Amino acid sequence: QFGSFHSSVWIISIAQEPTAMQSLLAFFLAFAAVARGQIAQGKKTLISFPGPKWLENNDPIMGGQSNGNWSVINNEFGRFQGTVKNVSFLHAPGFCRAVTTSPMMLDASDYLDGGLLIAVRTTTPDYKGFRLSFGTVGAPRHHGGHEKEGSFKSGFTVGGSTPGQWQSIFLKFSDFSADWSDYTGDCTTKDPDGYQHKCCTKASSEVCPNEKYLEGIISFNIWAEGVEGDFELDIKEIAATTTAESISMMVV
Repeated sequence: QFGSFHSSVWIISIAQEPTAMQSLLAFFLAFAAVARGQIAQGKKTLISFPGPKWLENNDPIMGGQSNGNWSVINNEFGRFQGTVKNVSFLHAPGFCRAVTTSPMMLDASDYLDGGLLIAVRTTTPDYKGFRLSFGTVGAPRHHGGHEKEGSFKSGFTVGGSTPGQWQSIFLKFSDFSADWSDYTGDCTTKDPDGYQHKCCTKASSEVCPNEKYLEGIISFNIWAEGVEGDFELDIKEIAATTTAESISMMVV
């Protein structure tokens, strides 16, 4: 007998049917995992294409001469390209960026111990100024920041890609910092006013993403910043993941 029914409650006899109990517990655990947005592969897609609308802007708003362009190709991926030039009064390279403009409220809090997995490729592997940032509800603003909401930023590099092949770049959430410099986009540098920016560490946890912040992601920015030169970057997906799993995709 699997169990008995009393007062509208199933009472399962564990002693008689341990296998059935284990199966039932496994079912409820699997259901709970799905309810929390976790999938078998440990990955949750946050951005894909055509996806949200994006807007490209550059440092001319700061007096610079950088120029860039953003486009969505065949509703399959985004292409970010342009040239970063020096901002004369800063005596340093400026920036180009592509930023999401569609309203969003994404939850990646289940992946706090993991990070973001981005599927990208480039024809300019020597360009070293690529960065990714995400805005969240209540994120702290960085020193000297001019935006209403703070954001968490990390740099990344992309190796040369064979035609049509995508690369996966894993960025740990602990690599992101809310205290990045307007002059370099980095968290390791010191501003002209003497302020030393802080990266995410145990000693400076206040600049790190945490579960509360990851519950409310409201924007993404892709940057070419702090490094002078031409750049081109294709991006197919941004996902939250628990591990640095390797993916390789071919565009047909």
